[in-house]
Amino acid sequence: MAYYFETVEPDNAEGSLKTTYATLQEMFMMVPKVFVAQSIRPDLLEPIVTYVQRLMVEDHALPRGTKELIAAHVSKLNACAY
Repeated sequence: MAYYFETVEPDNAEGSLKTTYATLQEMFMMVPKVFVAQSIRPDLLEPIVTYVQRLMVEDHALPRGTKELIAAHVSKLNACAY
């Protein structure tokens, strides 16, 4: 059984979704498709983006670059193509 959900691309976003996409654009210099896939629920996407920003982007115990290297290594170990 196949399902199709109509997502909102960054160029067509309005309101709070547009603001959330702008945050992602600032964080990653793009809007990753994994977040576009979640655009069907902008009310849930915004807290997820806030969480990712606090966890991965902001420097706390580890700088962003170190966290990204760890994430890339774990993805490789898990054979994750994304």
